[in-house]
Amino acid sequence: FAFLMGGFGVFLGGVGVPLRSVGLTLTSTSTRFGPSSSMMTKRSGKQRRQNGLNPVQAHAGGGRDVNSRPVAVLGANGKTGSLCVDALARRGVPVKAITRSGTLKGENHSPLVTVIKGDVTSKDSLVEQLQGCRGVIFAAAYSKDTGNLPSQVDNQGLVNTGEAAKSLGLSRVVAVSSGAVTRPYAPVGLLLNTIGKGVLIEKNRGERRLREILSDSSCDYTIIRPGGLKDTPSLGPAKTEFNQGDTIVGSVPRADVAEAAVAAVLASKGVASETTFEMYSVDPTKDPPLGPRPLLPWYNLPSGYESAGESWEEAFKGLKKDSRISPRGFY
Repeated sequence: FAFLMGGFGVFLGGVGVPLRSVGLTLTSTSTRFGPSSSMMTKRSGKQRRQNGLNPVQAHAGGGRDVNSRPVAVLGANGKTGSLCVDALARRGVPVKAITRSGTLKGENHSPLVTVIKGDVTSKDSLVEQLQGCRGVIFAAAYSKDTGNLPSQVDNQGLVNTGEAAKSLGLSRVVAVSSGAVTRPYAPVGLLLNTIGKGVLIEKNRGERRLREILSDSSCDYTIIRPGGLKDTPSLGPAKTEFNQGDTIVGSVPRADVAEAAVAAVLASKGVASETTFEMYSVDPTKDPPLGPRPLLPWYNLPSGYESAGESWEEAFKGLKKDSRISPRGFY
């Protein structure tokens, strides 16, 4: 029981459903674990770099006109979306920060950031606002405060983004989704789909349709499924692990999700393309240690799909395309 309740704690807060809003209080459970055994050797040696990819290096082979084009961030006023905007600007990449209000929270934004009013629920709006972009990060998500439903944002909003990106010839769509989207029967899936109006089911449907839309397109996609999102400083790629198959969970700072999303949208053609992966932090020095755990007790750890590296791009190289991942679970 403690294991299952701990699984709730891993994800709550990651899909815009505060515990207070549903009257739940969970006592945290401490499970001792370390990094996956298959990753221990890879993590030894020199200190890993914690910075993201240089956009020029990541887009090697592209012309100057390609590298000078902006990256759009949808959901730029959200916690993860705003971190994506900042991460892009730090790399010297022009950003279109697209928000429903047409304003961007905070102050002293980089001159590289242009704030634009747009709505993921309107395909026509997206086609207009994504004009001239090289890629787009979809960080929009259902929130009970907006009045929209998960089916409108997490599902149809992602579909609209994929269709707009395809029609405009963008290089890549990076979607920030969630772990456990293919496991509605898992305790955390049951809970979040109940209190979040089917949010994980809708995210999964949006993922599936995005893959279909871009399957015959020159536009790549990368789908990131973070575990429980934490508002803590970035730990960097040295203390992050990727997985695939939606069987392993963990927690991860939003800042690292943003850095991975930015690295993916700037990555070279073929790197992290047509790929879906989970991500979580691994740090055995913490108390309790940070690391992976099976989403359900009968899933294997390690799963065999672990990937890590000294940089985000190196970690991407260990990922398999979706066509090579055995479908296990609700798809």
